Amino acid sequence: MIKTLGCKVNQYESQAMREILLRSGFAEASVPENADVYILNTCTVTHEADKESRYLIKAFHRKNPKAAIAVTGCYVAEDAGRILELPGVSYVLRNDRKGRIAEMLAGGGMGADIAQLRITDFKGHSKAFVKIQDGCENRCSYCKVPLVRPILGSKLTGDVVDEVKGLVLKGFKEIVLTGICLGAWGADIQVRRGVKKPSLVDVLEALERVKGDFRIRLSSIEPKYVTDDLIRYIADSKRACKHLHIPLQSGDDKILRRMNRPYTAKGYLGLIKKIRSRIKGCAVTTDVIVGFPGETEENFKNTVACMRAARPLRTHIFTFSGREGTAACGMDGAVSADVMKKRYDALCGVARRSSYLCRKKFLKRRLDVLVETKRDKGTGLLTGYSDNYIKVEFEGPDSLMGRIVPVKVKKLDEDRTIGAIKND
Repeated sequence: MIKTLGCKVNQYESQAMREILLRSGFAEASVPENADVYILNTCTVTHEADKESRYLIKAFHRKNPKAAIAVTGCYVAEDAGRILELPGVSYVLRNDRKGRIAEMLAGGGMGADIAQLRITDFKGHSKAFVKIQDGCENRCSYCKVPLVRPILGSKLTGDVVDEVKGLVLKGFKEIVLTGICLGAWGADIQVRRGVKKPSLVDVLEALERVKGDFRIRLSSIEPKYVTDDLIRYIADSKRACKHLHIPLQSGDDKILRRMNRPYTAKGYLGLIKKIRSRIKGCAVTTDVIVGFPGETEENFKNTVACMRAARPLRTHIFTFSGREGTAACGMDGAVSADVMKKRYDALCGVARRSSYLCRKKFLKRRLDVLVETKRDKGTGLLTGYSDNYIKVEFEGPDSLMGRIVPVKVKKLDEDRTIGAIKND
């Protein structure tokens, strides 16, 4: 049994480990209690992520005390000793050794370097994530990721194309390109003198030539990597999703400097304006941290104003979590938990209103929606995401699951978008 926490890269790597184990003669337990080995692929972005990892390890041991527990992922990088002390943990595996999972469990089997991991399927998903990049070259003061995934690595374009071809043949209609720092793809690739340094656009253009009925989405990308060439490609492409997830983190210049983020609020808003003016129907989603050390009420109000001006479709809001080893962990000006909670709740309200205003532009319009393989639990309706990442609910048969279908937006509120299959 494999349990995954965290980002799209982790989800991809869990699928890669699953396929390695299956090729090496292992079988996946259909009943969790019957598993001989539990594999936990961890995240360490926040204290809560670490806490959840420890909770799951203990839960696995209670479920089956005789089973071995293997722990991998980012939490292992700096806390392997602590993890090994937990009941039931038999193995820890660094991120760069995930391709050796079968060798670790059985003393042999099929192994691969992490940079060479490949998948042929994506279990339990209606869309397939393809990891094309690893490592982070940025040094945001709050982020532990560069400490646990410091080495840049780019999958070669030909390998990306081959992997995507296989997934498209498998029937996936959406391929999500992902990485630890996706925009840095190509930074580590050596080129001959006089040859242009490769960029993410080179991968995208290569995928344009792959035959099949599918679309391409980019996962999170930092503002500095959203170049004019990338904007031009997305605007002109019939295959690229008209959606970009660009982290903001703060809308206050003082806090951005303390975060070591290389832009200003004005610069971020200028980028969003450029994207919307050049890419018709493009939606932007984002991340914001509240309660960063030194954040005053005025700083927070600037973030609220920036959010209202940016009008993101969706916003992932986090309260600051000091991570040992990061510059922000030792900063003065700590914000109390009560104040962080108050600001979090206030920003959630701003985010909901922003989402509504963004989606309102598409009322009575057609959206091409990739239908999820599970219905909404509360309403029983089909759900899916448009190419610009609007989640739509609508009536329809199960036969539409996994397909891209035209849906007309009928009504919406701050939380939901309701549509109907467009037959004409």
